[in-house]
Amino acid sequence: MNTLENRFIDLWCSHSKNPNRQFAKDVHDRLIEYYNEDWRSYHTFEHIRDTLRWLDDCEEHAKDSDAIEMAIWFHDCIYVIGSSDNEAQSRDYFLNVSEGSFNENYRTRVAHLIMDTCHNEKPDSNDGELIADIDLTSFGLTWEDYYTDFINVQKECSIHKPITFESKTFYLKKLKERKTVYYSDYYLQHYEASAQHNIAVHLDQITRQYQELGTVS
Repeated sequence: MNTLENRFIDLWCSHSKNPNRQFAKDVHDRLIEYYNEDWRSYHTFEHIRDTLRWLDDCEEHAKDSDAIEMAIWFHDCIYVIGSSDNEAQSRDYFLNVSEGSFNENYRTRVAHLIMDTCHNEKPDSNDGELIADIDLTSFGLTWEDYYTDFINVQKECSIHKPITFESKTFYLKKLKERKTVYYSDYYLQHYEASAQHNIAVHLDQITRQYQELGTVS
């Protein structure tokens, strides 16, 4: 049994009303099956491993780091290219598999945190801001790591429809239009400047590339 498997089982059982390590292992194994779907190139188990590591870096800033961690494990488990309700489907999967295991307050808290990874609006809690920031850590990494993740996201998207200037720049522009990329004090201090730099440089590169092709003015 590997370290992260034990980590999930311990987390699950620490909040379960009737701890059952075999049941927790079965839940973990099903999640791994989802994240190891062979068409995934970004929303993989590696992404979960990374987000757990980033949570470890800033967990002292969380009010309920266990709820954030549980939400991280589930937040991308259901992922269908082109679908607009992947987070909602992932939330519903968590609610279904956790029914009877946790108290309702904890289940509701985790479900809400999963939905904070939609990135459609500013989260309404400290922990919501933190998990949203953790999920977008890639934008604030070194250029090499940021660009690798961007390529992997594009590879997934290309399964659904051809890559275009609009598809490459849509989310970058969306983030650039925000006052800040991140919400939490920790991420503003440690990742904001790098994220702003990566987004600006990349938008400029993509725009110049398509201008040379004559497809944008």
